Amino acid sequence: MAQVNRCLKQLFFGFNMLLGIAGCVLLVLGMIAAPHNTEHDQGESIGLTWIISTAVVSVLLSLLGAYGAYQENIVILRLFLGIIGFGSILFLILGFKVARSMPEAMQVIQENLPAITSEMMADAEQRQTIMALQVQGKCCGIMSYRDWDSNIPETCQCSSFKSDPSQCMEVQMTKDGGNWGRSDKSEMMWIYREPCGPLILDNFDSAFKTVLGFFLGFGLYACIGQVLSGVMIRQVKKVQSTDVPETIDDGYRFTPQFQAIRHAEGVEPTTFYP
Repeated sequence: MAQVNRCLKQLFFGFNMLLGIAGCVLLVLGMIAAPHNTEHDQGESIGLTWIISTAVVSVLLSLLGAYGAYQENIVILRLFLGIIGFGSILFLILGFKVARSMPEAMQVIQENLPAITSEMMADAEQRQTIMALQVQGKCCGIMSYRDWDSNIPETCQCSSFKSDPSQCMEVQMTKDGGNWGRSDKSEMMWIYREPCGPLILDNFDSAFKTVLGFFLGFGLYACIGQVLSGVMIRQVKKVQSTDVPETIDDGYRFTPQFQAIRHAEGVEPTTFYP
């Protein structure tokens, strides 16, 4: 009795297992990020929706493909092929669109960064975000330390001026009520030399590249799934067509119905010799 190639079957199972694992990982990451997304902007909400939707579809699709391969069911395998084919086309198109729009989007962000800085400095919550970024990136302000006007926060203070003075610069400051401010008649203060603007642009660039890798990665992986499922369907059809004659009972071979079918196929009738 003919069988589907064992290596092909195991390879197809492995493909679906990796697809399911990737879906589970994305689903967990999405569920972790969901509670922190209540106050984020619309763009981040759309991105989170994409991640969770892709995760759910990936898990369900992996189960569908594994079940179809296990049962050697052509209908299920064709359904798997159609869904994953649509997914590969969708993700590749989105990936190419992101790749084309990346340079223009980065240029727009860079040109509008000064205006964005003024808006962020006017909002108390955004200022807290900038302060946290200054501690992380060892920088001061977005365009420069002058973004803080006369109220430079302590997060701008350069703590590494003794070990690495190149990161720091000295400005004249005064301390009034716990706030540092620029003054020509005051003590000196070491602050970080570099602004946080380049770090923000790098974060945007990394975000675009992550989205690009997400779309292209899933798109290319789906293309591999198309090839495997196509070969799997061909193998199953070949096995089923080979197994048909073996299922015919010897007694049926000499019935008029069977002889009529064989005659229609151009095969000489079988003669029964008692």
